[in-house]
Amino acid sequence: MSGSLMTGWRPRITGAQRNWRMVAVAVAAVVLLLLSACAVIPTHGSVGKSDPLTPRNNEVNVGLQQFAPVEGASPESIIRGFVDSGTGLSDDFQYARQYLTPGLAQSWAPDKRTLVYKDTFSVMPGSEKDSFELKFNVVSSVDATGVLTPVQGSKTENLTIKLVQVDDEWRISEAPDGVMLTEATFQTLFSPISLYFYDPTFSNGVPDVRWLAGRSSRTATSIVKAMLAGPAPYLQGAVVSAFPNGIALERDSVPVSDSGVAKVGLTAQLLLETSVKRRQQMQTQLMVTLQKSLNTVTEVQLLADDREVDMGGTVDAGVPVTIDNPVPSAQVALAKNELVTFDGTKVSPIPGMPSVASLLPSVPAMSYSGANFAFRSGAGNQIYAVGPDLAPTLAISGVSLTAPSFAPNGWLWAAAGDGSGTIIALNPKDSATLEKPVVLTVPWLVGQDVTSLRISRDGARVLIVSHSDGVSLVSVAGIIKAGDIPKDLTTPLNLSHTGAPTLGVWTGESSVAVTATSTTEAVNIEILDLALAPVALEELTGIEWISASSGVRNVHAQTATQYYSNAANSWEVISKEIRYASFAG
Repeated sequence: MSGSLMTGWRPRITGAQRNWRMVAVAVAAVVLLLLSACAVIPTHGSVGKSDPLTPRNNEVNVGLQQFAPVEGASPESIIRGFVDSGTGLSDDFQYARQYLTPGLAQSWAPDKRTLVYKDTFSVMPGSEKDSFELKFNVVSSVDATGVLTPVQGSKTENLTIKLVQVDDEWRISEAPDGVMLTEATFQTLFSPISLYFYDPTFSNGVPDVRWLAGRSSRTATSIVKAMLAGPAPYLQGAVVSAFPNGIALERDSVPVSDSGVAKVGLTAQLLLETSVKRRQQMQTQLMVTLQKSLNTVTEVQLLADDREVDMGGTVDAGVPVTIDNPVPSAQVALAKNELVTFDGTKVSPIPGMPSVASLLPSVPAMSYSGANFAFRSGAGNQIYAVGPDLAPTLAISGVSLTAPSFAPNGWLWAAAGDGSGTIIALNPKDSATLEKPVVLTVPWLVGQDVTSLRISRDGARVLIVSHSDGVSLVSVAGIIKAGDIPKDLTTPLNLSHTGAPTLGVWTGESSVAVTATSTTEAVNIEILDLALAPVALEELTGIEWISASSGVRNVHAQTATQYYSNAANSWEVISKEIRYASFAG
């Protein structure tokens, strides 16, 4: 479900308010937290000896069979047993540690990283005595905070392990921190959870998808701990948390009552020093995150020293926060080289819109308010802003510009496609930025030919499709701002995809559609989701343009002569009058 979640409720909430607050969509998953003593997982094991360590406070209970090392096992058996015993979250990896020397068993940190690999791995003698090289075909990796980084294409990773004999038995004396899981085991044990942070205005919720392991991923405790640890690296600087730095759970537990009340006890001094409004924002952030992840939480109470804190005098206090900003149903499009709107069945002129035909328009964009428009002109090196009260005005100049994109705050964005790393942004309503746009040079885009740029519906992130030396990247980065003024982009998260996409659009708060274009070949539009495996839609010949509102069922494609809608993963012609239709954004 998308829309606005009104905030500012008191700690205790009425049944009507509970219904109103359900911002919902359960995020698929059963799985285990990866933060502070959670986060990596082994599978089943072999055999072994070593005094058990005192388990850390681990909430996880994943019932996969494991084995200790057998007496007289060979070095390779010990290595394979260690790798295979990486599912021991319920007992702090007690079986995995039995394959290690006593010293390494104490220092090895399984929660540092989870390496996900295809079905098998090889073990070869290393360059040093009693050392071995493990070779993995890597699919992805998950860091200690639950951020998953997929591998694009084929990648191998070699890890070195050393062994010594302890009481005449081989044991591992040197090994990297973290565990290694097959793709199938990873999919069994890990699930995605969406944590929510705010955009800098505190008006939009921004999802931060984490892959957490085991059953504890479905507990309020694990989710709250992950959220308190802050946003993922690619969102740092672009989003904010209502929680002050250093605040933590008073106890390692967030109990949820049978009636759905989650009691969140936080560092008393830091909590009591905050304003009532900030506490309301904390409560909202928790409610959105927990209700999107769990179906059991109906209320959040903030506690200091086991007592509820003052949340303000009225249920209506606070400000609304928008989750998954809804997209207007009408699209802007071109018909006979003029800007029009299209509602799925009917093409309509835009009242008061001046003629743009002489500027040879293409790939138009529309603001969320429906009051501002833009289009690329002629050879693609100029973008014009236009509207019922604005004559076509040259807004952006550059080499091989991407299609324009509006942010929710009305700013207009585009990128140069010449490998310069240049991104241009301006506010069409502000004569100062219209005359002198903000120009960013993004280091990680230098040398990349950008072919598509789209601002997310929360305004805090940007989707960029680029290529260099025949390799395409689909990247999601955070937007760092000072007020409304863009200052930089964060180092991105690159999404795994197939083919060589050149176009990309948002289909939801954590999903995008990408495609290559071809006038003659059949191509697949691919749905990439931070929380799901990629999905390819049915092939369509001659795709030149795509648009999307919310979800796979609202993906549209343009060929040279027809405009299609995707219905039940098949393509249906819905117009032959329009070109380059685009939803707001």
